[in-house]
Parts: sequence; structure tokens; C-alpha cells
Amino acid sequence: MMQLFRIYCLLQLAAAIADALVVGSTFLHPNKKSDQQTSLLLGQSYASKAGKVSARPKSHWMLSSSAVSSSTSTDDAVEEDVNEILDRALNGDSQSASKLLDTIRSLRENESLEQTALDDFLGKILDRVDQSRKPLWTKIRYTSKLSRRSRLAALHRLLNISTPQAAAEDNDTLEAKKSRRRRALVVALRSLVQEEQGENEEKQKYTTIYDIEKAARKDLKEQSSAKDMESRLPSGLETPKYSVVSKYPKYEIRKYDSFSVCSVPMSKPRPDAKATDEKVSQPQLMGASSFGALAGYLFGKNEEQTAMKMTTPVLTVGEGEEREMSFVLPSNYWSEESLSKAPTPLRNSLVQLKRDEGGTRAVVMFGGFASSKEVESKKEELLNNLKSNKEWCVVPGSPLTLAQYNDPFTPPWKRRNEVSVLVQPLT
Repeated sequence: MMQLFRIYCLLQLAAAIADALVVGSTFLHPNKKSDQQTSLLLGQSYASKAGKVSARPKSHWMLSSSAVSSSTSTDDAVEEDVNEILDRALNGDSQSASKLLDTIRSLRENESLEQTALDDFLGKILDRVDQSRKPLWTKIRYTSKLSRRSRLAALHRLLNISTPQAAAEDNDTLEAKKSRRRRALVVALRSLVQEEQGENEEKQKYTTIYDIEKAARKDLKEQSSAKDMESRLPSGLETPKYSVVSKYPKYEIRKYDSFSVCSVPMSKPRPDAKATDEKVSQPQLMGASSFGALAGYLFGKNEEQTAMKMTTPVLTVGEGEEREMSFVLPSNYWSEESLSKAPTPLRNSLVQLKRDEGGTRAVVMFGGFASSKEVESKKEELLNNLKSNKEWCVVPGSPLTLAQYNDPFTPPWKRRNEVSVLVQPLT
């Protein structure tokens, strides 16, 4: 039996290698592109080099004439070439991922096109990812370094674990599910675009779908270190200052300095949201309306029309009717005196300015999207751990706080969330 199993594994590996050879050596070496491949102009029908936009009624994808074979229909050739660009992106070619994202951006920003144009474009890519045949050997994650079909299978698995869950499953619709999966696809493509390196850094390392799936699974298993969590803080954004007092296996005790916030109740509708709120890209997501109100205040929809710098994290405190969302104000408003000089919220925005005195908090960090189920799990975990702590206990009546540090398009395996509660020394 063991011998038969070895033969079976060898056959599966041979099939994977054969699959890689079929698509040609270019896909094994993403920096090497044929003349035809470098001539692909994905999305040229939407964004030319001159920046002009024009719509093509039948197909949303267009390539340069050298990329289309005269022996096939234009639409078939275009779709085939988009699939090739997707494969190169999954295999570490950052420029190919950028081409896809440029097309997505053009479709989103083109006011003459309906939202369905963007949805159709992403939908066709997802059809390719979700409906393509996936032989058994594509389950071996390492084969995504060799095989086109394995790379599609890896992206399929990545989307399965990174697509956000609905805030309320009973109100979830098929279109809402498709919308969240399209969003997860865009996040995955953004992860494939390599960041620019400094002058002193060595040759850029490729980011392939294999690397990204590995990072996502590591985060899913909660194997990320505290150092890794620290690295997930968005650069250039102010955040409340603290020092770590004690560290435990699952959480830590921090001492926070005071800071100021702008807050809005999450359960009360605003009388004139169009005038007071900033438009958000995903209005159906939980908390989007409150986020828009706070973003509106911070970005200049206040009495003085003063725009302020974005900060981190976004804080959610309390339960039910008492639930509030808060943005941290810039540090020049953190003192009691300076807070009185902060821009005045618009009357109908329901935004209030407050000082947080800081204090000592027990904090548990976690990655991924902060779904209601995950947050409740972390709250329960933190409170249970504190029950057995012989040095610290929860301050009676203190609400738990959720802190989310990253923008909505940060992939779940790079996100940092925290659940915390005020604590005091045991007497």
C-alpha cells in the first residue's frame, strides 16, 4: 500500500509539472515576458495613456491589436489574455497585478459607467477562480509555485478564508455575498502589488499567491507574534501612547496616557446625513454610517470647515443603545485646554468631543476582520483570563472596547484589532 501511495503522489506531482509546462516558461519566471505579453494593455477601453475614458458596449476588456489573434474572436482572445495577466500576478509579477488594479480603479472612477461594469469585470475573474477545474494535486499548496491551476486553487482558498462574514446572517443576501467576495478579490490583488524599496535595500523579493496564502493561514491559526502585530500599525498615523506594564501568554496590561476623541452614537439616525457625513465605499457594512459621520467631521465637515489628519485606531465602546464609535483626535487636541479649541461639530452630526483619561487596560490583540462573532469570542477569552489573574481585576462596570487599526482594504492577515477593558490592582 505504501508503494502505491508513493506512485500516486509521484503521478500527482508529474501532473502538476506538466500543467506548468503547458503554459510555458514565462509563468515560471515572472520577470521574463514575451513581446506579445508586454504589449497587453489591459483596460485600454477605460483608461488610455492620455487619461481619456471611453466605453465599449460589448466587452469591458480591450487589448492592443498585437495581442489579439486574427483566428479567434476578439472577446475570446481578450478573456484569455486577462486570464494570463491574472496568472502572472499570482506568480509574483507585480506589474500584472497593477494592470488589473488600474482597470478596477478606472471602472470605479468612471461616472459614465454603471456599477455593473465593475461588478461584471470582477465577476468574470471570480468565475475563472471559483469554477475552474481543480485536480486533487492542487490541494498541495506548494504546487502553486509550479502550476497555473494550483495558483487559481490557492486564490480560491485565500478568498474562502478572507471574505468577511455578514454582520447579521439572517439579512444576508446572495448579492451581498457576491459583493463581499469581489471586495476580497480586490484586497488580494492589492497584496500582490509590491511596495517600493529604499535605496539601501536589496533585490525585491516576489510576493506570490503561495506567500500570501501562507501568511493568511498563519494569521488564521493565531500564530502571529506580538512583534508581527506591532508591525501592523499603519505608518504615519498618530495613535494613543502607552507603556506595557505586564505581559501574559494571551494578553498584556498597558498604561495609557490621556487623549481626546470625537464620538457618535451608533444607534441614533442623523437628521441630515448627506450634509454631515463623508461618503463611504461600503455603506452596507456594520458601522459604516457612524464611520461616515466621524470621517465627515475629521475631514472638514465642521463649523470651521477645518480638515484634520487621520489617526488610528477606530474605537467602538459599549453595547446596545449605549454603543458609540470614536475617532482619536490629532495629538494637538489631547490636552483639556487644547480640546476646547478643536473644530466645532455640525449641529445635526451628533458628533461629540471628549477626553479619555487613559488608565490601565488589559488588552488582547488579534488579526483578521473584527466580525461580531470574533469580537465576542475575544471579549469572553479576555474576561476569563482575567478571572484567574492574581494581580489585576476588571474595574466594576467598565465596558469593553474594540480597537481597529487598519483601513477596510488592508488584507485580514495584515490587520490589527484589539479588545480591551479597564483593570485595577487586586487589593
